[in-house]
Amino acid sequence: MQRLAYVLLILGVLGTLGSGVGYAPLVQFISGIPLTTLALLAMLGCLSILLVRVHRLEQTVAQMQGHSRTLHAQFQETSARLQAVTAEVQQGTQALLDMQQAMARSEWLWPGKLLLSQRRYDEASKMFQEALARAPEHPSLHWALGEALCGARRYAEALPHVRAGLVADDVTQLALLAQCEQALGHYTEAETHLLRILEVRGETRQDDLMALDMVQSELEPTRARHTLMRALTLNPSNSAVRYQLIDLELRLGAYEQAIELATEGVTRNPADVSCCVSRAEAYFRRGRSEDEERLLRDLATAQAKNRKDYNIYRLRGALYQRRASRARQTAEAHRFLHQALEAYAEGIAAVPPKFHAHLLALQSRVYLQLKRFDEAVAQAQRAVEHSPGHVSNHLALAFARLAARQWYAAAQAAERGMPWAGWGGKIWLTAIGMLARAGAGDAPDTLRQRCAALVDALEADAKRFTPSESWGAVRDTLLAVADQSTDSGGALVLDTVALLEGTVTPEDYRSKWASTQEAPLPGIVF
Repeated sequence: MQRLAYVLLILGVLGTLGSGVGYAPLVQFISGIPLTTLALLAMLGCLSILLVRVHRLEQTVAQMQGHSRTLHAQFQETSARLQAVTAEVQQGTQALLDMQQAMARSEWLWPGKLLLSQRRYDEASKMFQEALARAPEHPSLHWALGEALCGARRYAEALPHVRAGLVADDVTQLALLAQCEQALGHYTEAETHLLRILEVRGETRQDDLMALDMVQSELEPTRARHTLMRALTLNPSNSAVRYQLIDLELRLGAYEQAIELATEGVTRNPADVSCCVSRAEAYFRRGRSEDEERLLRDLATAQAKNRKDYNIYRLRGALYQRRASRARQTAEAHRFLHQALEAYAEGIAAVPPKFHAHLLALQSRVYLQLKRFDEAVAQAQRAVEHSPGHVSNHLALAFARLAARQWYAAAQAAERGMPWAGWGGKIWLTAIGMLARAGAGDAPDTLRQRCAALVDALEADAKRFTPSESWGAVRDTLLAVADQSTDSGGALVLDTVALLEGTVTPEDYRSKWASTQEAPLPGIVF
């Protein structure tokens, strides 16, 4: 208001001077001065005062703007600090939530881990499944569940969880993933994971090469042989690598190389009697009569130092069974078969219980050769009860029941062994199931799908299929049944026997007996 009064006063003076009223009485004191000059001077004076006032006003405005900028800067700084504090609060809150979730997951995870360490895989799997239902996206729970399912050998269920829980480049997890893929027959994927382990480690380790060989032997055995040779070169004294390489050579039919490797192992370490057993295996598979005494000597050497090796009794009994099949006289054959029974019985008394079922199944096969079918069934039944998860036991029981003409029971035994069957086992079990139904009187038209499944199994792999010594007793029973049959079922049995023995081609068998339409193999229902 004061500044406004000054402005109005100045404007009033200027107005008065400009009108000529304000300075006319002064002319008598200042003669000759133009009236306009005095007015102009007065106006200049007023303007000067006005400019001074304006300048001061501008300074005040500038100061106010500076203060405003300072306040704005302070506001922005305060706002930034507030945002930082807010972010820290949010971060702390999230960390607290994460910690709470981690504690909750630990409460779900560790009880299952304890069960896993105790190898209580089914209970651990159930607990991890309940935990995963609460936190379905958490990788560690997926991994724990996959690990438990792998332990329970439920590989198909385990694989998606193992993949979901995989941490990249973790060699332990890559190894389990490779194991799971391998168990499901995904050998290419398993090989990829195992090769990645070698890359991550940056060094070549024997155990990694041995694991890689197990997969490569299913893909390309010659490449697997190269891998094992690398492993053996790293440490020629590593018996486990040597055994694995010998086993691969045996699978490839390279018996001389297997014998050479086993002999080198015994030379390096005379106490390594397992190489004696491996060499005996090579002698047995080579099948030369002059090798039999060498085989028995190697087994005796091994038994003197380690009588608990199941393979000692398996090979000795198998040799006696082979001798029985070559014997010309029935009495001589029976003598060899009784020696085989004694060898297996000696093994049952010496080896750990987990191998008893295998030896019982082998005894059952000897009883088949002796045509003592009831005893064959009894021993095979004991084997299945002792170890129901091994296909050879189910196969022995199915064979024994088929030879004893227990048709429906033979078909059931074959069906129950299918979940554990590999390539060779599927051929035998499929054949037994179909032959049992034919023996029971089922019409060939109702068995076409089973005939097709048998041919498919035979054609699924290039491996050589060879009937065992005990097949002869079953074959005799089947041929007798076919001779007594007056319908086409007898012809089906004869052709199936010929197919298994290689005297009828799969193509001819398929064209005569197998259905041309694709259909799944039905389960056996009684």
